[in-house]
Amino acid sequence: MTPERTSWLAVLGAVGAGVAAAFQVGKAPIALPFIRGEMGLDLSHAAWILSIFALMGAAAGAGMGTLVTRVGSRRLLPIGLGILAAGSLAGGLAPGFGGLLAARVVEGIGYMLVVISAPALITLMTTPAQRQMAFGLWGAFMPFGMAVSMAAAPALPLVGWRGLWLGMAALLVLYAILVHVRMPRPPRPPRQDSHILHDVADTLRAPGPLLLAATFIPYSAAYAALTGFLPTLLIERMGVSPGTAGLMAALVAGVNIIGNLSSGPALRLGLPRRKVMAAAFAVMMVGCLGIFQPWVPPAAAYGLCLMVSACSGLLPGCILGSASVYAPRLPLVPVTLGLYMQGSNWGQLMGPVVVGAAVSAWGWSAASLVLGAATLCGIGMALALRRAGKEP
Repeated sequence: MTPERTSWLAVLGAVGAGVAAAFQVGKAPIALPFIRGEMGLDLSHAAWILSIFALMGAAAGAGMGTLVTRVGSRRLLPIGLGILAAGSLAGGLAPGFGGLLAARVVEGIGYMLVVISAPALITLMTTPAQRQMAFGLWGAFMPFGMAVSMAAAPALPLVGWRGLWLGMAALLVLYAILVHVRMPRPPRPPRQDSHILHDVADTLRAPGPLLLAATFIPYSAAYAALTGFLPTLLIERMGVSPGTAGLMAALVAGVNIIGNLSSGPALRLGLPRRKVMAAAFAVMMVGCLGIFQPWVPPAAAYGLCLMVSACSGLLPGCILGSASVYAPRLPLVPVTLGLYMQGSNWGQLMGPVVVGAAVSAWGWSAASLVLGAATLCGIGMALALRRAGKEP
């Protein structure tokens, strides 16, 4: 199953699919003020537009990984993009809040198929020596995709949030066709005779995957809440226009790439994975404790957002790149990735909802306490990775 050389064409194609999927995450924060205005939603209800996207991934991420193992990552990648397109189309045509939430659930199913299939494909198309570098690129799919989609904020007054949803659907269809036609085929993995439940059980029993999946929760919760509510925070605290707020939020999402691309070189230098992750969580905790406080000047709070995003980017690269290390056996890498993404989706599901409810009840400063506690838990779980015994 290990190729003689890395297919960078396949790696870039898989990363591109992830970027297209991340567009669907980034479009919601910039559209939130417009959706709230049209549908008359308060912040606690509007938060579900951000969070419910992660519902299916939180419920069945590991199970979707077993589906990728059996059907094949190359086959499921364009299918996932097609499901994303269908959900975006349905959301753009939804008559009300309930229909929009249902469409976001459909989008979430397609998103999970993409973000499990693409890294599984990367594993099959890379040599062990270049795999961590490839996963550093893969880890950048989310911030890059979010930044690009958020940069569309100035056009929203012209096209409306529904026009954004419909345009994304067309883009996803085109990329699905491109992947189906042009993506190189990976080596055929050996036939798997085990049952889905056995695959999941073997992965859960292995030292490391469950802990790493749990470690993804506080990162995703903090990142989703920060980037999801940042346009609203900038409009309310700094008085900027929605278009400017979208561009500023896009920059915050984009600098996360710095950490993503740094994870590979950091690990190749011999730095322990758990210590890199704990340091990233520590920076997140310090930043989150200050960003939402009313006594912090708005410009300083925005600077803290940039710092938190850039440093926290080390985490997805470290976690996702560990799948081939901690999976019980290489054919179960998709299951391990599915478990990781299940943790990520739990964070995306809970972060905006809990922070939105806290802010609605007690004001923006309550977000600091919620996210500070989450990232403190992340430090503890990262350091506990030493017990898994796979790395120094």
